[in-house]
Amino acid sequence: MFIVAHVGARVWGGAERAVARLLSGLRQRGHRVLLLCNDAVVAEPAAALGLDARILPLGGDVAVHHAARLALELRRLRPDVLLVGMFKKTWLAGLAGRMAGVPRIVVRVGLESDVPRNGKYRFAFRHLVDHVVVVAERLAPAYEALPGYGTSRVSVIPNAVTAPARRQADGALRASLGIRPDAPVVGAIARLATQKRLDRLIDAVARLPEAHCVITGEGPCEHDLREQAANAGVAERVHFLGYQPDVGDVLAAMDVFAVSSEQEGMSNAMLEALAAGIPVVSTRVSGTEEALRADAVGVAPGVVVDFDAAALADALRTVLADRALCASMSAAALRRVEESFSWPAVLGAWERALSAR
Repeated sequence: MFIVAHVGARVWGGAERAVARLLSGLRQRGHRVLLLCNDAVVAEPAAALGLDARILPLGGDVAVHHAARLALELRRLRPDVLLVGMFKKTWLAGLAGRMAGVPRIVVRVGLESDVPRNGKYRFAFRHLVDHVVVVAERLAPAYEALPGYGTSRVSVIPNAVTAPARRQADGALRASLGIRPDAPVVGAIARLATQKRLDRLIDAVARLPEAHCVITGEGPCEHDLREQAANAGVAERVHFLGYQPDVGDVLAAMDVFAVSSEQEGMSNAMLEALAAGIPVVSTRVSGTEEALRADAVGVAPGVVVDFDAAALADALRTVLADRALCASMSAAALRRVEESFSWPAVLGAWERALSAR
């Protein structure tokens, strides 16, 4: 199968990583894959994963000439399937795929806010798209309700994950940050963007006098977050690490991983934390309740809380204070990843969705 994917974002975020890793996995299973994207910020790290990644931008919805250009390229390439990796590009990419006569057009949906609310998107999904893949159960009903869809044209396929590699010795990152070996540490790995609501996490940490917080990532909110930590008197306990290529070492420094977002699909960083055996405390965003539900022996790998700093702080305090609970949640995290987020199961499901088998 020859799969061409288009990712229209201009950031190398969780969704972009997920699509690139998916294509890499499909390539390893013998499929031919090509990634088209808007910007070098996506093409370069994708190429570092061994992918054939080329720049072919899609602009806003009125940029029909971009769709025509993509259609010409698709007609030349003659793929078996076009995978649209960004909801906002469904209209242009779907139009290009239909113009080029691509046999199958599949859209990946990764955010709960990405729903076909207006006529443009409803038209696109009805006439330009063959199948939708959502990353969490809570995202499926909005698409199953579309005319002509139902469950047959919607698949729920979570992101797959493996435990991130480690490069440093135990305790090395903590020592470099001046954090005592026995200090409680909460962490997050995320783009420093409004949607991630890391201000909520800093507010929660301010309510936990002994806890340190490590925040890994870059983004437009960094200045405001640093200012918030200083104003709250916790600047010495909130450590901004910037972009870190080896998140395995960052995760190893944490006792609990926190998701403080306002909206998500299925957080890749959360799944990496689970794969590293790190308990999770998360706001009630899409994907967390299924990822963090109790397993067959009644142990959950994480706790889901409401959207406020006090609830987040209370849950973090409970988990951090109980070493036995942390250990049982860690074991449950590893079991959950093996059962639900392993690459063989996820790639098999994607092969079926892409090929209509």
